[in-house]
Amino acid sequence: MLDNLIAPASEQVLKVTELTRQIKAQLEGRFTQIWVQGEVSNLRRQSSGHVYFSLKDAGSQLPCVLFARDAAQQGFQLKDGMEVLLFGSLSVYAPHGRYQLIAKMTIQSGQGRLQMEFERLKQKLAAEGLFEKERKRSLPALPMRIAVVTSPTGAALQDFLRILRRRNYKGEVVIFPARVQGKGAEQEVAAMLEYAGASQDFDIVVITRGGGSIEDLWAFNEEVLARAVAACPLPVISAVGHEIDTVLTDYAADERAETPSAAAELISSLMIEAKQRLEQAESNLLYWIETGIAERRQSLSALQSKMHIIAPERQVEMLGMKLDDLENHLSQALQTRLHRERTKLAQHSQSLAEHHPRIKISLAHQALENFQQRFNRATKVDTLNKNEHLLYLHKRLDNSSLNATMRRGFAVLKSTDGMIISSAQIGQNEDQLTAQLNDGAIRLKVLK
Repeated sequence: MLDNLIAPASEQVLKVTELTRQIKAQLEGRFTQIWVQGEVSNLRRQSSGHVYFSLKDAGSQLPCVLFARDAAQQGFQLKDGMEVLLFGSLSVYAPHGRYQLIAKMTIQSGQGRLQMEFERLKQKLAAEGLFEKERKRSLPALPMRIAVVTSPTGAALQDFLRILRRRNYKGEVVIFPARVQGKGAEQEVAAMLEYAGASQDFDIVVITRGGGSIEDLWAFNEEVLARAVAACPLPVISAVGHEIDTVLTDYAADERAETPSAAAELISSLMIEAKQRLEQAESNLLYWIETGIAERRQSLSALQSKMHIIAPERQVEMLGMKLDDLENHLSQALQTRLHRERTKLAQHSQSLAEHHPRIKISLAHQALENFQQRFNRATKVDTLNKNEHLLYLHKRLDNSSLNATMRRGFAVLKSTDGMIISSAQIGQNEDQLTAQLNDGAIRLKVLK
């Protein structure tokens, strides 16, 4: 036995490379796609873009590498002393016989839980096809009615409206108020989104709020809201947070705007482009009219020159009449087109006036006054019923009282020391008794 240990068989002896290969196969086959948390130390960046560092805690440290391609995709720069959460796989670097973690994703630990949940939901919904480009709709070329789902008191809404006013937007904006932060906010936004989509009165829906931490924006990372955005029958723009913020509704929406202001610029740009196309069409029409008239005038001049030779006075007169008819037709077409555009503009202005908030506020005040009157009447009737019931109970209580019984001729017998006589046997033991009646007491002598 001892000899076998001292002098093992040749087949039992492993080369260093073979042992390292077996260790590598065991580690890399078992520890794949793992999360590790710790503190960054000994950070070193190579000119190749690769990042080498150690991840340590109170008891151990783990060599790590973040290759250049993955390092370029991270949202922040690693620094010594930073607490992070790493996702990757273990690998063995055979030349040095050292194991290390090949990191693919880095997350600052303060945001680790939410970021992991974000990535989980993102992968789940992406696998279902919710983010596919094929299911996204194009924004309308001329959005005249916009539904905005947001907090009515937030700065995001004011920025959105300010940009629309500055860019001279002529359409209608309807606010669907909802909380955009805190417990239950995602349900409110989803409900308003569904309500706006069901009305079919809008060209586009915008969900928006200002920037904040991942916790502040989390309502827009909830699965229920992402699915509501994807299911909305109207084109949806997601304009949540700042440029660096990305939420699940950005992926589910038909269009993502970096900020609320960017959403307003996008919508107003669509209208500006449509206006420019209309102006270009008008310019082209005028050019075509002017060019046509000029060409016909040239033809007329040429005919007039030939007239001196062939003297076709009748033909010239006919051509002149035809030219007049053409000019009248073109002028009338232009006037008709301009009249139609002015009529559409007047209709939009009338629609905007009819939906002014003052009208809605007045109706709401009237409804509130009607409710107050019904409430006052119901309160009076209820109070009267309660008073009648209380009087009825008071009468029943009075009729059931001892005084009421004594008024009907009954008396309470008491001994000289005030004890109530409850039986004849007890009364026979007394010399005198007191009969308590309704209006006084009478002394009685007991006959034995």
